Amino acid sequence: MSLSFQLRLDDEGSYLTVHSSYCAIFSDEGLQSCLCHFDYEREKDRYTSAHVQVYGTSPALEALNGKGDQKRTLDTLHIPVGGRRFRPCIEDVIEFLINERLVDAHNGWQQIVEEGRARYRRSQLKAAMRRHPDVVEEYLRERERVEEGS
Repeated sequence: MSLSFQLRLDDEGSYLTVHSSYCAIFSDEGLQSCLCHFDYEREKDRYTSAHVQVYGTSPALEALNGKGDQKRTLDTLHIPVGGRRFRPCIEDVIEFLINERLVDAHNGWQQIVEEGRARYRRSQLKAAMRRHPDVVEEYLRERERVEEGS
């Protein structure tokens, strides 16, 4: 596995935020044979900021390559995964590796992964709430109406 994270302060200079991240899964210790990589690039224009790229072959993609000028390989496709705010976290990747039997797990891994994922999701939710206070207010009004009707 190869990991890279670039952190910066947010636009207001209040919170540390991920500007870009790269999490690649390799089949060899020398990091020469990539299976896939999960990328996040905050300011991407051409494709979704959070995406996965998979290495391998695809007969379906090869058939499509006959229809156009550009010959594409599977690893050049940027497959969306949750967007800026709800992209996969490192715990999701670890769970994937264990569940797909690509790595051996240590006892108690599930609890550690769940705790880390919960911290990450809570942080992302709070960031989303900071950026969209109108949605938070709308939710609270709807919740109040529901509770009054109960």
